[in-house]
Amino acid sequence: MNIQDEAIDQILFENNISNEWSDSVEADLIASKTKKTKYRKDLTNLPFATIDGADAKDFDDAIYCEYRGKQTILSVAIADVAELVKPGTALDNEAIERGTSIYFPSKVIPMLPEKISNNLCSLVPNEVRNVLVCKIVFSSTGDIEGYEFFEASIKSSLRATYQSIDEVINKKAVVKDEVQKSVNALKNLTKILLDKRAKRHALEIDAAEPILELDESGRINSIKVSKRLFSHLMIEESMLAANICAARYMKKHYGFGVYRIHEEPEELKIDALKNFFAAKGLTSKPKKNPLEVITQCLEFSKDHQLKKSLQTLVLQSLKRAEYSTEDIGHFGLQLEQYAHFTSPIRRYPDLMVHRLIKDKLQKNTNKPNQEQIELDCCELSDLERQAEKASRTVVQQIICHHLKQFIGDDFNAMITGVTDFGIFAEIDSFYVSGLIHVSDLPGDRYIFDKISGVLKGKRTGRSFRQGQSIRVKINNVLPYERKINLSIMNK
Repeated sequence: MNIQDEAIDQILFENNISNEWSDSVEADLIASKTKKTKYRKDLTNLPFATIDGADAKDFDDAIYCEYRGKQTILSVAIADVAELVKPGTALDNEAIERGTSIYFPSKVIPMLPEKISNNLCSLVPNEVRNVLVCKIVFSSTGDIEGYEFFEASIKSSLRATYQSIDEVINKKAVVKDEVQKSVNALKNLTKILLDKRAKRHALEIDAAEPILELDESGRINSIKVSKRLFSHLMIEESMLAANICAARYMKKHYGFGVYRIHEEPEELKIDALKNFFAAKGLTSKPKKNPLEVITQCLEFSKDHQLKKSLQTLVLQSLKRAEYSTEDIGHFGLQLEQYAHFTSPIRRYPDLMVHRLIKDKLQKNTNKPNQEQIELDCCELSDLERQAEKASRTVVQQIICHHLKQFIGDDFNAMITGVTDFGIFAEIDSFYVSGLIHVSDLPGDRYIFDKISGVLKGKRTGRSFRQGQSIRVKINNVLPYERKINLSIMNK
């Protein structure tokens, strides 16, 4: 059996995740049809373009940017999934049970059937598709001066990749004049927005995720890390702006919404971070707020030889982002209000946001139940965590199969965790951690200090702490248990 398929089947079974559609869902699909409404604008003459990864299957967003005097107008068109997926249907019930699509190296377990995600709602070129548009007016300094949401129809003029648009930006490729003008306007707007992002000290953590290139049997051909191009930043800032407007719209019209929140980190975590970075040579004033501390730590780590481990430690000190009806803000992005609006094909909270916006646009007088929405937000936050864990676990299992050929070999590694029973270390270039049991640590009896998080030898004083570089040997690999047994090499 294909190694990836086997790993996916195992994780789906372990977590009771469905990968099949019921007959009632299939019946809903057959009945799914797009329709014209009196609210929908015809924008099929505008040169909207989709910009995604080369292997993307669903295209749920398209952009068009233009100048109007000193202002820049950005239109972000998002697939109108809410038109086809109605509350209370079997299709909707299945979607909310899944909560999100789950992505694996070369496969996906979708939140919605492919007929919707890859066809009816996919903004493919030269096909008329229904969308929900967020039209944003920016000042010359990048401030949002106004915005509006409306239903529309578009016809994407170009399916572009990040790489191809980067070539357009760098004048290595040519596109139609009207698309070129849109790209140029968005490029200039992005530069301004990135400057504003830096000034508000939004966190920039380089949490590189491994990209596995697999052969037909699901075995690894290569492990790479994605490279962020300017075109990635263009789309990212466009989506951020639309998400900000969605949050503001819900607050204005409902007094609450489906927000993406990120709380400040705990004081204990910040103190531990300060102490760790101080030990690495970072000098700082004793009284700083969490943002200042984390910003300073990230700045310190930029050119450090242990950049990856230091940034990982910063990431681990932060709380998880979640969904909530309370708009307490987003610490990581340094935004007062934020929502997820731009991916209703693959995230259920975005679909909820679309429904709230469309209800107002269509003058629906039904009052949404905030208490029920809050319960849904909690459940969807849990499903998101489950999906992320499932994705990481499958990647880990595939890498474990790959590492079996290296049993007995030694590698550089970084300590990612310290416990009373041993230390976990991530093997360089493989992005997976193994365990060195405390009984296998050389030449001493090691005691764990909970306060400092350090394993220290009673006789020699040799210590092991998170972020430390070590040399390890792979003793054994158990792919189906996703376990790697390591031993430390004496210096």
